[in-house]
Amino acid sequence: MAAQGGDFGAGPRGWPVALAAAALGLTSLALLWPGIAAYDTVKQYEQALAGVYDDWHPPVMARLWSLLLAAHLGDTGPMLALQLALFWAGLGLLGVGLARSGARWAAWGALLTGLSPLVADWMLVVVKDAQMVAAMVAAAGIVGWYRLQARAVPVAMGVLAGLLLGYAVLARANSVFAVVPLACCFLRWGGVRRWWWRAALMLVVTLLALGASDVVNHALLRAERSHVERTLPLFDLAGIAHFAPLAAPPGLSREEWADAERRHCYTPFYWDPFGNPKRCGDQGDALVSPDGPSHLIRDWAETIAAHPLAYAEHRLAHLNATLRVATPPDEPSAAAPSGSEPNPYGLGARQSAASRVVQRLAAFLAETPAGSPAVWLVLAMAIGWMLLGTPAQPAREMGLAFSLAACLMTASFAVVSIASDLRYHLWPMTGTGLAGVMLAACRDIPRARLRIGLVLGVAACVASVALRALAGPMAI
Repeated sequence: MAAQGGDFGAGPRGWPVALAAAALGLTSLALLWPGIAAYDTVKQYEQALAGVYDDWHPPVMARLWSLLLAAHLGDTGPMLALQLALFWAGLGLLGVGLARSGARWAAWGALLTGLSPLVADWMLVVVKDAQMVAAMVAAAGIVGWYRLQARAVPVAMGVLAGLLLGYAVLARANSVFAVVPLACCFLRWGGVRRWWWRAALMLVVTLLALGASDVVNHALLRAERSHVERTLPLFDLAGIAHFAPLAAPPGLSREEWADAERRHCYTPFYWDPFGNPKRCGDQGDALVSPDGPSHLIRDWAETIAAHPLAYAEHRLAHLNATLRVATPPDEPSAAAPSGSEPNPYGLGARQSAASRVVQRLAAFLAETPAGSPAVWLVLAMAIGWMLLGTPAQPAREMGLAFSLAACLMTASFAVVSIASDLRYHLWPMTGTGLAGVMLAACRDIPRARLRIGLVLGVAACVASVALRALAGPMAI
């Protein structure tokens, strides 16, 4: 039976879950205070202090931080409190909604999603990826609390969820590939039923969201342009030149490119060597200068069109690295920083006993199938397929939203990704976990689909172990 009233009261079947979520959030905050400051964190803090912003890191996060500083609320602590509050509030609302709908065991599963060491490891770092996930989970919690009880979402709560999703888009540019399908599902596709019209709708909304983000970042938040958008064309041009192979990519002489290849400037793992002045920064600058972004974009498009197979080989090599398919189990950039980046502000904390335990668990899991985003993609698709065969019910609707958002964000890495850090997959992992929780809350799941889905999940794990065991060392 659906709950009555319009507040967020937990009701007799929701109080234990609500109290547990609050306890977990407060315990996390107490044990991990004031959070870890990564390199990105320090750069954003400097912008918040100076009041001068650029778009290399999300200006919305630095602007928010400047408001907290103006209120004399401290350094990383308030930002850590914000992301943990949003994260655990969202999971708590989902859990309470499930409990009040009668799915008591699944309600506890929602909280267990937040205890995954791979996710918890990064939630203690004050960084844009954690802020993005926290905002998305909070928005999902607001919508799910009502929908799981078969109730309409009030306009005010819908606006709040929309603002949180907007913050997620501004916090990390590629989150749009998860936020848009999530929002479309929450809005029930505006009545659109055909799958091809839904695909078209997502494409249009994604383009509008990207355009709106640019306006907000530069016109409203007044962030200076850092030309961060050049990194993707630069990475792709170097990849095409490497795999074609070309005598040199546009902007470099034969001698310069030969020198870049000798120094292994190109690696499918990430674009970073070209951004490192001590390694290959000169080549990177030459690729994007002197004609500016318009010339770079033209060279990028023309080179892809002239060498589509080399482009595909480059993107597949990078996709293999970022999804950790056939890569060594100890592929780097998996765990969160063990301590705060050295800085003159006393920003962040050293590694505590609690964070050390979480990081060790995360480092262990990163070398198992749980640390392979490719496995999570298979699980997200399998869960979505099982949900599609399940009779209509609120948990099915929420589960499909999480599954679709996880799948599409992961798919976007095939064309827009430039680095292979595991933190970029925090939402696909979280979303897939929540989709599984919603599946567990569903009634009348087709047994045949359930069996096939379980087999696919086990097969993905076995294949991941085998492929990663056989993989050779990576050039980074």
